[in-house]
Parts: sequence; C-alpha cells; structure tokens
Amino acid sequence: MVSEPSPRVWLESISWDRQAALLHHVEPAGVRWATRHRQVLRADPEGPWEIAAVFPFAAPRDFFGFSRPTARAMRADKANIYVNRQGRVLGVRAGIVYRLGQEAGLEPLFSIQGDSVLHGGICEDRNGWVFLGEYFMNPARGPVRIWRIAPDMDSYEIAHEFGPGEVRHIHGIYRDPYDEEALWATVGDYEGECYLYRSQDGFRTLERFGDGSQRYRAVRLYFTPDAVTWLTDSQMEQNHACRMRRSNGNLEIGQPLEAPTWYGATTREGLHLAFTTVEPGPAVRRNSAAILGSWDGFQWQEIHSFKKDAWRPMKLFKYGVISCPSGELSARSFPISGEGLRGLDGVSATLHLSWEAR
Repeated sequence: MVSEPSPRVWLESISWDRQAALLHHVEPAGVRWATRHRQVLRADPEGPWEIAAVFPFAAPRDFFGFSRPTARAMRADKANIYVNRQGRVLGVRAGIVYRLGQEAGLEPLFSIQGDSVLHGGICEDRNGWVFLGEYFMNPARGPVRIWRIAPDMDSYEIAHEFGPGEVRHIHGIYRDPYDEEALWATVGDYEGECYLYRSQDGFRTLERFGDGSQRYRAVRLYFTPDAVTWLTDSQMEQNHACRMRRSNGNLEIGQPLEAPTWYGATTREGLHLAFTTVEPGPAVRRNSAAILGSWDGFQWQEIHSFKKDAWRPMKLFKYGVISCPSGELSARSFPISGEGLRGLDGVSATLHLSWEAR
C-alpha cells in the first residue's frame, strides 16, 4: 500500500465550554451528552446544558468532588454515556451500568469489573446491540468480559469472557464501517497481552491478530477500505503509527511518535483525529498532549497541543489526557474534553479545523 501525500490540516479557532467536564456522545441530530461530577447533561444543538439525570452517590469518591485537585485524585469524573440508534441512553459509573428511563431516572442494569470503560470504546452492531468491554487494573489477571446489551436496553448478557491470564483488560470495541458484520476489540497491556480481536458474530467466535507485543497495544482503531490502523499506546517502548492489511494481516510500521495515543475518532469528512497523552515512562518524550490528524490513518501530522499542568505526582493527579465523544462528529466543529492539561482540565472545547483540498 502506497500512501499519497496528505493534505495539510490546521486549527482555525477554539470555542470553550466550561460547563461540561466530559463530553460523551453526539447524536445524529446534534443532541449532545456530557457529565459533570454526578450530573448527566443534555443539550439540543446550539442549546444550553440541562440536567437529564444524576448518578447515585458513590463513596468515597463523591466526598471529594468539591475541587479539581481532589476530584482528579479520586477520579470523581469517571463515567460513560452512550446513546443508541433507538435513542436509548446507557450510563456507566462506579462499576454499575444504567439505562436512562423516561420517568424513573437512571435504572441500574448490572455490575462490571472496574469503574467505567475507556472513552469511545462502546459501540453498536448492525442489529442495534451495544457492546462494552471491562477495563480495570486486574493485577491477578482474572477473567475479563465483553457485555452485550439489547437495543431496547431491557436485557443484557456476557458476549465473551477471556479466561484467566489471557488479557489484562479491554481498551475498546469498534464497528468496522467496511464490513457490516465485523466488530473489533483492542486489549492490553504487557508482553503477551496485546492483540486485536475481530468477530463477525457478536463475539461468539473471535479471530486474533498480533503477537502480543507493544506494537499491537492499541486503544483506538481506524478503518480504511484496505486496512485497519492504529497509533500504539506504550509508555515503555517507542510508539509508532501501524497499519495492518485486511487481505493478509501483514503489519506495516510507520512514523515514530513521541508519546502513547489513547483516544480519537473519525469525522464525517473522513479525517482521522488522534490524541497523545502525557504520562510517566521512557517512551513519553514530550510534556504536551498533541492533536494529530490523518486522511489515511497512517501518515499523521500535528495540529495543536496542550501542555501538561503542574500537579504532581501524575499517577495521583491524572495524566495529561484529551478525549472526544462518540457519535457523528464534524472536523469543522470537533468537540474535545481534557484532564491534567493547562487550560484544558475539567472543561471541554470545540476545535474548528480547516484543510487543503483533497
């Protein structure tokens, strides 16, 4: 596969939103969903934020939401919101999966291992079933599950369980836009635990790709007609852009990167966006989180960056992280949230991007 020179992308301006701590989902009609502390926020296009629900109090974390340093230390903002094609709302916080009822507020469905899942890692298959994978530290390397939730969110089941020692945790589940039956899972973290998994039957059966090394340590996947691509997520080893051919599974290693990459998205214009993180480790060679753009998922350019703030130690007061919501997003008006970064901590923003003609 030969990559053509990629049209340049640049940042025109930034609009700030200091009410939404974390943006989670944008519906096709433009309705936005976010959280702030325990509040679930909803906004119509161009409209103000309104409180749609409130997560139950979770001790001890919610005793410490009164300031940004204490909220960061206790991970008080951790949560997920996802809206399926039927308009049903799913929430995850403090290890409980909820559905948002019409009148009864947040109704608990089931418990998962871990607090919540990684941003952007919840997806929906062609039949409307929602999938999420358990993300937790798992020091004992016990079983890890992928859950499947019905379209009307009135039932759920374990879609797949990885056995003890197979993986540490699941980074995300992603639907392949070029294969309507295919769902992909990324898992990590250490030697012998990093693979890509593909399923075409809702994770009843799986195909495994990779050799378990850090080159297959991915969080977010990007899809093109010919390949699956990712930016590696390793604080230990040199990071790279990677591309795996669909036809034969061969791996191509691309440009080196100065830091791990966790989150990102593909816009409706076809622009792939990715965000590097600031965290401790020998493979982290910069003190700022970068926003990267690519038209082919393999050649990446830096568009903008935010410096890490002064709160230390990072393991207590959070790494420098940029995230974005799931759903239908435009590069002309691209929403992000941030933690642990100067000017982008506990707030959200909209990036207004432009690019050369393709």
